[in-house]
Formats: sequence, structure tokens, C-alpha cells
Amino acid sequence: MPLRIENQTLTITTKKRELALDLKTVLRARLYDLSVLREIQVMEFEPRLVQPFGGAQDRPLADGFRLQLVNEKHGLFIPVEFRAEADGFRVTVKAGWICEQMSINRRLMTLDVMPELMQTRVGDEGFYLLPDFCGTLVRFKEHLPTITRDRIYMHQSEWEKLNVMNCFGLKQGTRGTLAVVHKGDFFCHAVTEMNQEGCNRIYASFGLRHKPGEPIKQEDKELVVRFTEGRKDGYFDLAKAYRDYLVNERGVSPLKPRLAGNPVLAYSAGAMRTKIFHGLKPSSLDGNVPMKVYATFAQAEEILDRMKEVGIKKAVITLAGWNLGGHDGAYPQRFPVEPALGGEKGLRKLIAKAKGMGYQIVPHDNLTDMYIAGQTYDPEVILRHEDNTPVLGGIWGGGQSVKACPVAYFDRYGPDVTRIKALGFEGHYYCDAQNNPLYRCHDPRHPADEEQFALSQCKMTQAYRALYGAVSQEIAPAYALPFLDEGGQHSPYNIGWCLQYVEENLKRIVDRVVPFYQLAIHGLITYQDGWVHGYRSCGMRKGLLRALAFGARPCMEVSYVPGANGDLYTDSIRDVIEGYKIAYEELADTHVELVEDYEELAPEASRIAYANGTAVTINWGDTPVGDLAPLSCLIRRR
Repeated sequence: MPLRIENQTLTITTKKRELALDLKTVLRARLYDLSVLREIQVMEFEPRLVQPFGGAQDRPLADGFRLQLVNEKHGLFIPVEFRAEADGFRVTVKAGWICEQMSINRRLMTLDVMPELMQTRVGDEGFYLLPDFCGTLVRFKEHLPTITRDRIYMHQSEWEKLNVMNCFGLKQGTRGTLAVVHKGDFFCHAVTEMNQEGCNRIYASFGLRHKPGEPIKQEDKELVVRFTEGRKDGYFDLAKAYRDYLVNERGVSPLKPRLAGNPVLAYSAGAMRTKIFHGLKPSSLDGNVPMKVYATFAQAEEILDRMKEVGIKKAVITLAGWNLGGHDGAYPQRFPVEPALGGEKGLRKLIAKAKGMGYQIVPHDNLTDMYIAGQTYDPEVILRHEDNTPVLGGIWGGGQSVKACPVAYFDRYGPDVTRIKALGFEGHYYCDAQNNPLYRCHDPRHPADEEQFALSQCKMTQAYRALYGAVSQEIAPAYALPFLDEGGQHSPYNIGWCLQYVEENLKRIVDRVVPFYQLAIHGLITYQDGWVHGYRSCGMRKGLLRALAFGARPCMEVSYVPGANGDLYTDSIRDVIEGYKIAYEELADTHVELVEDYEELAPEASRIAYANGTAVTINWGDTPVGDLAPLSCLIRRR
């Protein structure tokens, strides 16, 4: 049998692994004691009422068990289900069925699920995969005793970690274990314990309440566990298992089949994202400062001419700051089109020119930030804290921004979608600041928990996708992938500015950040690494090759005169052309392909193989690696 229980031990047998779990340590609970106003931890539960399932009539729970994990001292009765699967198993806590016998003074706050599953000893061979950034490796070496709690999906309180994926894992030799937080992921942490009395652990800690007075949310908490085999010290086997989960369980459709019947997506899959900055105010608290012009619509036409001259055949031109007040100048107000740039007449002329040149051209838009400077600002749409104060964002061109509640946004501003499209824009739409960190809204007119907040943003994204044919956004977390075609900047190499802000506990255990998430989602959506002008700090060719090594695509952010957020257009066009020719001509057939293998050959060299038979070996370092010359790229086709 794939699952069996004997003497309070659950044994799980698959083709790749046999695992024994002590059922008494499957859960750890944290309670809030209302009588002493402090938290207490419950470490041990007794399994009772073990009910096996099997046979066709019980197919939803075939080859599994349902049991009650009980702690009588604290009055906890927690139903848990285990189900066997081909390459692993899943465990589900039926949160809606939890009984708190002593809830008059003890409230269940969190549940740690299978904290011993990935336990190792200090000094063992191997590493943990953390969900921070796009995948962070932590080896089982002699770290200082450290515990970190990393939110699944980025939360504003720890935005620096840029968490976008709902998984974590372990690799020892060739054997891997991947845990995916399938349900309950919007209020869950991955907890990493290093050198706790000689042991290391990583596990999921599910939140059940934010505060003791709240009811437990009636949703299951579920982990999907997959066992893998792969290259020693590699992590691609874990990434491939995660991709399989995203497709088979999260409903993410691979990119290649989506091209048929969708000319917008078919074009953009082989086109370079090019952002042109038009108008921008300097940051100020009230936004009452003049906007500076960095590219009129007429000047943007010259930028397009230069792109065509140097051989950039396909591009998605994305106009930032075309709206009233320029970029982040007056949202949610967009109209009239900014007069200082050439007004609506100039914009329509630019759009017509771009389309006549064979380019797509789309607006750069923002559905999350609002500024009092905008005449259409509506306080009833604001995202609010428990004390009714607005949730604040950054200080940008329009002044101090406040966050809009996505549950209410389209009720008020939905008609703008059609009005913007009517300007003539056609192509792969881009939405800035989406999906931003998770929040909750406490406005009684449109309350939202983290899941409702996140999925309401996705709902709006889907509307743009249906209108334009394809949609891109700045951040592409796992929960948004079914709604997306492209993600913004995702890079394992540009996180130095983030690392300086994360807590010391995380800093001191990070060994390195790797392109785990990119390898998993390649062929599900396309993605960029960073604007090309950002490569100058490490060397232009080095930066371009490094991005191509994990399947990222060159892109550029430009203006007609210097000083905007991007780069002077002549400089970026000069610097991007080599990367454009490799990515969009020599490797044009790889952008929609799944990754079939990935191997690190050296700290600055790797080989990536795609499902269509194309393999790309890149050395982005300054010294040879085998037969690979420094700063070289070798393309082979099967």
C-alpha cells in the first residue's frame, strides 16, 4: 500500500522514496491565551479515529487516511487527511472542522504542518530552497542558530524578499523533496530553522487568525509534497516538479498552445518590450510640482525611426506618462491626454505611426495607486486599515500615494478601460505595480482578506487580457499566472538592493539566489531580467548573456532627453541591439518553449535545454570554462 499506519507511524511509499512520519509530531500549534495575554506552543498531538479510504466509491480519498489529531490538555481536535499520489502525497488540514474546546480562553493562531518532514543535521550534504526572491539556497552548514519566517507571496511588511512562489524544498545528493502550499497559501509562512540544537528544518506555518477575536477562516490548509531525482547539487528537478504542479493543479496553460488564434500574443512572444518615458514629475509630498517633458509624442516618433534603422523589427512600444500629469502624476485620472506632450492628437498620430511600422503600441497603466492631485480621486475606493486610515504607498510624481481597493476599483473606474483602448492602442497591454504586495481591506463597503485582494487584482487583469489579447504586469506571483502572458523584471542577479533591507536573520543564512522560479515558469509566460541600461554596472555583454542563460529577454526603458527613470534612447538602442539579435532572431523559437534541462557548469556558466531541441550554453564570466571562451554563447539544435 502507498500509505499505511502502524503504531502511530505513517509510512508513505512511492516509486522514488519511502518515508516514515511520527503522527504525534505532524502538527505544532500556537495558541493565544486570553487569560495571560501571551502565546503558548503545543508540540504534541495524539492520532485518533484513523479512517482508511480506498476503492472507486471513495475516489476523492482513495489510498488515504482521515484522522483526528488531538491534544486534550488544550482542547484541540484537528482533522487531517493524507492521500497518496504517484510521486508523493498531500496532507490537508480541514480548518473548517477544527474544534477548539477551550476557545473561551485559548485561541488557535497558527498550525505548523510536518515540521520534521525536511529535518536535517547541521553539516549534512545538501541545501534548502527558500521562497525568497526567485529561489534562495541555504546549505546545511554550521550556520549561527537562526530562525526565519518568510511569507508565501510578497507582503508589504517584508516586500524586500519579493516572494512570488508558493513552494519550498530540500535537496540532498540527487534526491529532492518539494513542498507546495496548495491551499491556505495567502496566509502562510515558510519557516526555516537552522542549527537548532544541531538540527535544521523547513516547513509551512499556516495562519488561522490574524487576531484572537477573529473566527477561523473556513478553508482547507493543504500541502502537496513531491519527491524528485535529479543532478547532484542541482535544483532543476525541483523546478520541473513545481512547473508540473502549476500546470496540472493551478490551471496555468502553457504559452505555446495559446498562440493559435491570438495574433497579439503570437507577435509579442517574439517582440521586445520597449518603454518610452514621456512626462514625469519629481517626487514631492503633495504632487504640486511642474511635470517635466522627457519625450513628446513627436519625439517618440524619432525613437521609433531609430529602432527601425538599427534592425529592431518587432517591439511592444509601451508609453509611460502619456496621461495627465505624466507617469504617476494624477492617477486615477488619465484624461485629458497630457497637453504638454502633444495632446490626444499627437498621441493618436504616434499610435498610428507605430502600428504602420509593424510595432505593437500599448499604454503603461496603473490600477493600484491613487493621488489626491487627480480630479477623479474618490476616497470611497481607498484600501483601509482597521482604524479606517488609508493604506499608503510610495511618494511619487503625484505626491503621497494611497492604495486603491481592487474589490471596488472597477465599480468606479471601469469605463476608463474602454476609453483608453479607443485611443487606438493595440498590442500586449502592460500594467504597472501589479500584483503588488498583499494587503487586507477593512472598509465595510468592500472588505477583503489577502486572497480576495489578490484575486480581485487578477480579475481586473483578466478584463484587460480579454480586451487587448495579452496582458503583462510588473510582478508575476504564482497565483496570478493563470491570468498572465508576461511578467516584468524577474532576476536572481539584481537583488543586492533588496538584500540590504531584509532582516539580519535571513542575510546570514543566504548562500545564493538562483533562477528557480524563472526555470519553472518559462514557457508558461515570458519574462524580462532588467532594462538593458542596468547591465552597464557589470558590463553590457556580460549582463545580456547572463539574462539569456536563464531564458530572460532583453528590454529597454528610454526617453528622448536624459533624466527620466530610464535611459537616453540612443544609448539603450546602441547597447541592446546585440542582445536583440541573439534573443529575438537566433533564439526566437525558444521563448514559448518549456525548459527540459538546466545545468550549472561553473559559477558564471550554464546550459539550458528547451523542449524543441535547442540547447544554449553560455559563459558570462571573464575566464574560460572548458571549451567555452569568456563571454561566449553556443547554440545547438537537435
